[in-house]
Amino acid sequence: MKKLILLLGIILNLFALMGQEKNILVEDNFSDNSYKWWIGRSPIGKCEIAHGEYIISYTGTKSWSSNIDAELNSVQDFVIESKMSRISGTDENGYGLTWGKGNDGFYNFIITPKGKFYVRKVERGKKGQYLIDWKKTPYINANAITNKLKIQKSGQQLLFFINDNLVATIPFQPFYGNQLGFMLYQRQEIACEYMLVYGSGKNLVVNNSKNQQVVVAAPDLRVLQIAIKDDQDIENLSSSYGNGNSIIEPGESIEVTAFVQNYGSLAAKNIEAKIALDLDDRNISFPDEYKTFDLGDIESGDYKKLQFFFFTSRKYASDDIPFKIILKEKSGSYTKEQPLGLKMNERTTNIVDVNIGKIDVKKDSEMKQIQEVIELADVDKNIPETKFNGENTLAVVIGIEEYKYAPLVDFAKRDAQVFYKYASSVFGIPKENIYFLSNNEATLGEFDKIFSRDGWLSRRTVQDQSNIIVYYAGHGAPDVKTQSAYLIPYDIDPNYAKTGFSVNELYSSLSALQAKSVTVFLDACFSGKGRNEKMLISDARSVIIKTENSAFSAKNMSVMAAASNDEYSAAYPEKYHGIFTYYLLKSLQKNANSLKTTSINDFFNNIKVDVSKKAGFLDKEQNPTLVGNDKDRAVIMY
Repeated sequence: MKKLILLLGIILNLFALMGQEKNILVEDNFSDNSYKWWIGRSPIGKCEIAHGEYIISYTGTKSWSSNIDAELNSVQDFVIESKMSRISGTDENGYGLTWGKGNDGFYNFIITPKGKFYVRKVERGKKGQYLIDWKKTPYINANAITNKLKIQKSGQQLLFFINDNLVATIPFQPFYGNQLGFMLYQRQEIACEYMLVYGSGKNLVVNNSKNQQVVVAAPDLRVLQIAIKDDQDIENLSSSYGNGNSIIEPGESIEVTAFVQNYGSLAAKNIEAKIALDLDDRNISFPDEYKTFDLGDIESGDYKKLQFFFFTSRKYASDDIPFKIILKEKSGSYTKEQPLGLKMNERTTNIVDVNIGKIDVKKDSEMKQIQEVIELADVDKNIPETKFNGENTLAVVIGIEEYKYAPLVDFAKRDAQVFYKYASSVFGIPKENIYFLSNNEATLGEFDKIFSRDGWLSRRTVQDQSNIIVYYAGHGAPDVKTQSAYLIPYDIDPNYAKTGFSVNELYSSLSALQAKSVTVFLDACFSGKGRNEKMLISDARSVIIKTENSAFSAKNMSVMAAASNDEYSAAYPEKYHGIFTYYLLKSLQKNANSLKTTSINDFFNNIKVDVSKKAGFLDKEQNPTLVGNDKDRAVIMY
C-alpha cells in the first residue's frame, strides 16, 4: 500500500510539474560556446566544442567533470537532461551527469555500456555515498553509442530517467552549489549532444519596508557575445594592431568588446564590471587590469558593452587567454563571475560583424518540449584517422540549412559539421586551416571575404604548394537569362540569384590562386528546387548551366556536384544527410588510407553509382557530375 501511495504521489507531482510554467535556464546544442564550458587541453585530457557536440576526452585513472553555473533554484521543481554518445573507453567505466556541485560536494548519475547505473553523493572529506547502488537496467543502450539521461525534481522526490524510462526515485537532497555538467571515469571519450535545464531561476531574499523577508527574482547577467578588433588602428596606437583576420595571434594588440546582457526578469541596478586575468605571464600585457567599468542599470532584456585591450608577445605559448569578467551591483545584492573563453589562433567574431539587440525575456514562459536529437548515422561515427600531413592544405566548409529568404535545406548544417570532422581526421588538415560557416554566419560578405582576390584563401595560399578543398551544402539557383549558376548565401533571396555568389566567379578565384590542387564538393543544385522539393524561385524552369572556360583554367582543379542541371539535390532522411554528402562521406570512410593512390575519376564514379541508385529507391532522379582538367590525378596530392 505504501508503495502504491508513493507511486500515486509521484504521478500527481508529475502532472503538477507539467502544468506549471517554467523558464528554460540552459538550452545548449553546442553550436557555439555561449554557456562558457571549459575548453582546453591538459596532461590528462581535453575538452572541445566541434560540429554541434561537446567532446570530453579523459586519459587519467580517476574521474573528470566539466560544469557550468546554471543559476538553478533547487527549492522548486526542475529538469536536467542531456544526450551523450560514448566514443571510446572500456566497458567497465561510466559516464553521465553531475549536479548540485559546490565547494563542499556534488552528486552524479552514471551509466556504463554494460547496462548498469548508479547515483552517488560525494562530500568533501568523506567517502562517496551511493544513493542508488550499482543497478542493472534493460533501458541502457548497452554497447551502443547514444543514451539520454534525465534528472527531474518533483516535489521532494528526485526521479531518474534513462532513454525516457523511469529507473529510480530517491528523496531530494539539498545542493552544495549551482554547478552542473558532465562526468566520466578512467580513460574515456564522450560526445555530449545537448544540455537542457528548465525550472525556476535562482531567487534573492530581501527585506521589505516592514522588515519582512520576501523573495524576488534576481537579474541574470550573461556575456554570450564577444567580439575582437585586430586590424591596424593608425590614429590610436593604444588600440588594436594586427592583420585583421579576426584571429588572436602572438604579437598583436587586441581590442575586445564584451556585451553584457540581462536575461533575468528583474533590472540589474548600478552594475560595475572588472576584467581579471587568471594568469601570471609576462608575455601578456593587460593595461585595463585595475580598471572598473561603470555599466549603470541594465534593464531586463537590454545590454551594455565594455571594451578592453591586451597584447601578447611572440613568446606567448598557451592556447587559452583566461580572462574573466566580474559583475556586481554596487549594493552587493548581485555578483557573478564568468570566463570569457578567448582562445589563441582561433577565429573570433569581428566587431564589425556584430549585430546585437535587445532580447525577448520570457517571464514564467511555458516549459519547452524537448525536440528529439538526431541519432548518429554510420558515417558520423568511426571516422578514420590517417597519417596524412595536411599542413599545406586549406579548407572552406559551408553548410546553410536555415535561410533568411528561402526554405530549409534539410540536414545541410549536419552535412557540413560531419565533413569538417573528415577534413580534420581523414585529410589531416589542422583546425586553424579550416574556415567553417553555418546558417546565418554564411552571409554574402563572408563569401566575399573568403574567395576575393585579397581574401582568406588568397592570403594563405602558396603557389604550387598549397592544396585547397571547398565543401558547400545549401541552396543553388539559376539565372535563367544568362544560364549561369549561383550559390545562395544565408542573406540572399534566390529569386534574385544574380545577387548571390557566382559559381563561375568561385571557379575563377580558385583557379587564380595557382594552388597545387583544388577540390570542390557542391551538395547543391541549380534547378530552382530545394532538397524538400519546394520551389525556390517563382520563374523556375530547366536551364543548361554554362561554365565559362576561363573560369576553369587550373590544371589540377576538380569539381564534384551533387546533381545534373535539371535535377535537384535530394535528402536521405534515414541517414540525416543529403544523398550526395552521405555517399561522399561513406567513400572517404571506406577508402581513407588509399586516397593518395585513388584517382578523382574512380573516387567520383563510386559515389555517382551509389547516389543514382539510392535516389531511384527514393523515387528521385539524381546523377552527380564531375568537371576537371585532370581526372586521373589522385584525390590527395600531398
